Amino acid sequence: MSAALTLYRFLTGGVGAVATPLARLLAPRGSAWRARFGPADDIGRAAGGPWIHAASMGEAAAALRWAEALLAAGYRAPLFITTRTAAGLARIRGEGGSNAVAAVAPLDFPQAVRRVLGAAAPMRLDLIETELWPNLLLEAHAAGVPAVAVSATVSARTAARLRSLGLGGDALFGPLHVLAQSERHAERFRTLGVAAERCRVIGDLKADRIVGADVDSPGPDARRLVVFASLRPGEEEAAVAVARMLAARPDAGAWRFVVAPRHDRGLPPVRRAFGRAGIALEFREESTRGAASILDWATSIAPAGDAPSVGVLATRGELSDLFPHARAALVGGTFAPWGGHNVLEPAARRCPVIVGPHHEEVEAGLALLLSRGAGAIAADGTAAAEILSRWLDEPASPRAAAALEAARAAEGAARRGLEALTSWGLVP
Repeated sequence: MSAALTLYRFLTGGVGAVATPLARLLAPRGSAWRARFGPADDIGRAAGGPWIHAASMGEAAAALRWAEALLAAGYRAPLFITTRTAAGLARIRGEGGSNAVAAVAPLDFPQAVRRVLGAAAPMRLDLIETELWPNLLLEAHAAGVPAVAVSATVSARTAARLRSLGLGGDALFGPLHVLAQSERHAERFRTLGVAAERCRVIGDLKADRIVGADVDSPGPDARRLVVFASLRPGEEEAAVAVARMLAARPDAGAWRFVVAPRHDRGLPPVRRAFGRAGIALEFREESTRGAASILDWATSIAPAGDAPSVGVLATRGELSDLFPHARAALVGGTFAPWGGHNVLEPAARRCPVIVGPHHEEVEAGLALLLSRGAGAIAADGTAAAEILSRWLDEPASPRAAAALEAARAAEGAARRGLEALTSWGLVP
């Protein structure tokens, strides 16, 4: 074990030795705070099955698809699924229903992780995408619980940082199995110490069953909406550049523009950036969402060329309802160094995608879009606005059909993952 990993274990173990029993004593039974230091009260209902862990809202979607695949393959319900955020927990409880025992994940203290492992007695630990906490892995290895990174990604920067800190190698990554989203991610895991025979490429779980019935309407050429999806801090000027381009077009009055910040903390920077640009904002918030449908709200936004205004979607769970009505989507997390968000969700609604230069986390889905002419990479917001302007001047149907084709080609990650688990002998 490296010096850095030993130090991490020493520090977290010391804090955990004090905090874990204190929190279990003082935190109310059934509270999320109590669960961070040990098992959820109803964990026994899912004992013996796999423990599925996802970080937050986005990973929860992939975890639910993975859980569906496991249940369809004969795993016993309910499944134990954890997440680290309230939004992720609400999604798992809402969509998982009686098939899931959902809980907040324990903090990465050895004592807290050990308690959950002991209560859940999992036959396998399935970690969705990027949740590779040292004590979680080490305690699972020590307990003889196989750990599998499912639909896994690791950025070049993260891999380099882990190696520089001495956190790569056999202690953490030697026993790990990896079901990677792409070959590039698989190679990065191999550089961290995962054996080649323990790596398979399966694609992105969030692409499974992503194509829905709404792909047949309305017609792409009739769409007059542009969406900036999952905007992250640092991307506000890219959104402003798009708004200015739309306002300058001869047909500006035909277009509506909606910006959807990824988190509520992104709202103040959006207000400031558009305020400096002299562009008014029209907000859709949780308190007012019942006043009109999402489509009626979007179409009511002041046209880009008549006292231009931009809609700001500050609700949760409605963004995907805009994609079937959008001519194109700019996907956030790519115009600032966040790694990117789901590019296949809009594609599945026949909505082509433009991303910025920071797209390493979504490269597999993006490659499918680029190969079919349904995606583009822009160096910055100005370049994205130029690409979008060209797209708006062209017939929309061919590119929209290509986006749907790319989304369909991406499906099948869960099936490939189950086949890999069977070949590794990691099934019940």
